[in-house]
Amino acid sequence: MVMNTLPTVLLLAGGDSTRLWPLSDKHSLIFLGKPLAYYALSQLVRFGFKNIIVVVSERNKSLFELLKSEFPGVVITLVMQEDRRGMAGAVLSAKKYIERNPVLIVGPSDVFEDTLVSDFVNYLPKVQDGMLTGIHLNDYFPGGYLKVLNDKVVSIIEKPEREKRGSNIVRLIFDYFKDTSDFLKILQNTESKNDDIYEKAIGILIGKKANISFLSYTGFWGHVKYPWDVLTLSSYFLSKITNQTIKAREIAKSATIRGPVIIESGSRVLDHAVIIGPTYIGKNCIVGNNTLIRESIIGEGSVVGFASEVARSVVGNNCYFHNNYVGDSVISDHVSMGAMATTANFRLDQKSVSSAVNKQKLDTGKVKLGSIIGQMSKVGVHAALMPGIKIGKNSFISSGAIVESDVPDNSFYKSEINFKLVTNKHSKK
Repeated sequence: MVMNTLPTVLLLAGGDSTRLWPLSDKHSLIFLGKPLAYYALSQLVRFGFKNIIVVVSERNKSLFELLKSEFPGVVITLVMQEDRRGMAGAVLSAKKYIERNPVLIVGPSDVFEDTLVSDFVNYLPKVQDGMLTGIHLNDYFPGGYLKVLNDKVVSIIEKPEREKRGSNIVRLIFDYFKDTSDFLKILQNTESKNDDIYEKAIGILIGKKANISFLSYTGFWGHVKYPWDVLTLSSYFLSKITNQTIKAREIAKSATIRGPVIIESGSRVLDHAVIIGPTYIGKNCIVGNNTLIRESIIGEGSVVGFASEVARSVVGNNCYFHNNYVGDSVISDHVSMGAMATTANFRLDQKSVSSAVNKQKLDTGKVKLGSIIGQMSKVGVHAALMPGIKIGKNSFISSGAIVESDVPDNSFYKSEINFKLVTNKHSKK
């Protein structure tokens, strides 16, 4: 296929990411030194897409402005999402850029293997009116489902109950419309009390006998819906490290580095530290004496100090630890933990960990899950954070506290300890 026949890409990045609390914009999450949005853009550019429109929010507009310079020769246009009606509002915000044009609509916070884009490019000449993409899942996923007959999409069901799915094909946000005119008209005139205007509009389009092909995807699918999804994506990106790349300023002779590991420039690894891959350590970090880091991402300028262990976790920039255990956790930028503070990551009954989202308790599906800590927060010495706990931005946890419920932004979680002073009546020897 000639590259200039590829459609315009519309990236929907204008969502508010409320379910991700206490983390911020999902597209800004850093993996292996790059924001998540970078990977979506670079994948499309590798396959020859030259015209990309990004629907952004005030929160991430500056991020995408910076990313534009990473892709010279590609026209990247940013559009503010003024219409707040979910995906429908995002698409309509870009109406003047996509009307009457072939458009590929993509969710840039979803991660796919290159095979999806390759298959799409190959199937494109055979598509009549449009194409929707899905993945077969045996387990229930709280999203949209497709019904397919003879490789054609016959209906779309948005967030059905587990028992009413009617299909095991979960819809991915990788939609193609050969001519958006009809779809945009339907989208403008569709109403719903729920956040499913976009999906209802597709259903109406199908009902008007539009020929919508089905593209089946079978590779890795990573998505960021809840904060613990960051750990799944981290494992995926870490699996792409295949050898050791050591640019560190100092590696002590007694330190041990085993397996696929990247250590960026300016970092120091001190005596008797152990780093087990796959692991990524950013620029200007310090890995302290007798510290263990395994299967984790450590952001720039962070100090994993003496006798700390970080396991299967994502740590942001400029974080500080000393004699801590951080397991299966997501730590935002500028977080510090006092000596002996611990993130518990395993229930005593060995059941999967639950966590609250918008006051609703959800089963995370993870048997091991530590804490999610927002930026600029500090945890005092000997504090214990129970599995699945989330700490809001700019919050303090007092020394010795046992945290068993989420802590809002800008809070001080203080543990009350009462002491009684009595006379020592024991005889002196």
